Amino acid sequence: MKVEAAAAAFAWGEFLGDPLKDKVHIVGILDDGIYSLPLKTIDLLHHTDLMFGGERHLALFPNHTAKKVPIESNLKEIAETIASHLGKLQMAVLASGDPNFYGIAEYLVGRLGKEAVEINPNVSTLQLAFARIKERWDGAFLASVHGRPMEKIIESVRHAERAGLFTDDKNTPAEIAVRLLESGVENRTAYVCENLCGSDERITATDLKGLTEKTFSSLNVLIILKREDPAFIHHVKEEPEMPPPGVDEEGRI
Repeated sequence: MKVEAAAAAFAWGEFLGDPLKDKVHIVGILDDGIYSLPLKTIDLLHHTDLMFGGERHLALFPNHTAKKVPIESNLKEIAETIASHLGKLQMAVLASGDPNFYGIAEYLVGRLGKEAVEINPNVSTLQLAFARIKERWDGAFLASVHGRPMEKIIESVRHAERAGLFTDDKNTPAEIAVRLLESGVENRTAYVCENLCGSDERITATDLKGLTEKTFSSLNVLIILKREDPAFIHHVKEEPEMPPPGVDEEGRI
């Protein structure tokens, strides 16, 4: 009887389909890999058949048996591959932090439709950066400089009390500092947070002039704070590494 019931349940499941395979799961992840994920997401990835992501993210799962497909400048092909395997394979796309914040989620939702996508966000690296320097980020101007007009971003930063920027290899923290100084922006404290959650995490505090003289890892975010007291920066030290915050966003241990 139990065997017949199990067979019937299996047949019914075949008829209904597998809900986990009907959608592609976009998973936000940090550089400490599995330690940044909730158990439900870990279980989801454990059963994944096809895994997409940047080389850095795929390398976080060296022993995973899923077929791994690197994401480079091939987003159109990635979307087509996902579409052709919906309902057949369980698929996951690994992305940094919150995939819905200047991330890949918008593109995949646009190509595949909302009904074919499930977004599993993590903490945005900008949110994490503000936590590292222990500054509030509500009301902050947040933006990515990648492929966007720098003039508008510089103007927005000029008027912001707090700003957080995703930089890139062209618009580096030093280049952004030069542009701000040329625009007459002064009395700012700048924090560059590199390789957050990685073994080589580093947080550097300086002013805009000091920022123009420094180079950083390509994996960085820039925070700029307006200060009324220009001498503030002299009380800030460079911190080679900071541990993860000890409480969650609601203040619990």
